[in-house]
Amino acid sequence: MMDLIGRIATPVGKKMLMGITGLGFCGFLVVHLAGNLTLFRGAGAFAEYTEKLHSLGLLLTVSEFVLLLMALAHVLTGVVLALENWRARPERYQVTARHGGRTLGSATMIYTGLLALSFIVLHLIGFKFSPPSGASRYPVVVETFSRLTYVGAYLLGILAISFHVSHGFWSAFQSLGANGEGSTPFLMRCATWLAVGVGIGFGSIPLVFFLL
Repeated sequence: MMDLIGRIATPVGKKMLMGITGLGFCGFLVVHLAGNLTLFRGAGAFAEYTEKLHSLGLLLTVSEFVLLLMALAHVLTGVVLALENWRARPERYQVTARHGGRTLGSATMIYTGLLALSFIVLHLIGFKFSPPSGASRYPVVVETFSRLTYVGAYLLGILAISFHVSHGFWSAFQSLGANGEGSTPFLMRCATWLAVGVGIGFGSIPLVFFLL
């Protein structure tokens, strides 16, 4: 156990942990989006989806606990790596942040990550913990997305997540040593497609409900 912790504590280990947890959340985003899109089919379809989800019982509880651990590991490791990078190159950072082929997604990873974390916390408070146990969440969605301030905050959060994914997805494979000269361009394109899909998919929900 101590040997495993020691390996994770190394720079390579921390990057691998970031990669594994990052890919895990990319998978969660896709699954979560597929479920949320049932909102467009009406209250009945969304209720059926949530009932099936909660029928998983212990499996759902364990999955949520694993996601929480992954979130803590990803955020804490990301902050530690950012601080280590900042300390290692305090004078060069202002230059490298603007040159060397860095994208907007890569240059803003720490900021979009923290913004995404804030959004997720508010999102959980508003949708997971606010409705009474057993109550339908569809009316909550309708009421929440009728407020312009929440719609704006939701879209800002999704934009942050999309930018984070646009770099994080392909760099996760790089951290795990699973990329190569030929595969990197493909992974970068996949990251762009995933980011756009996440942005349009999640972003369309509050817009449609607000405009209805």
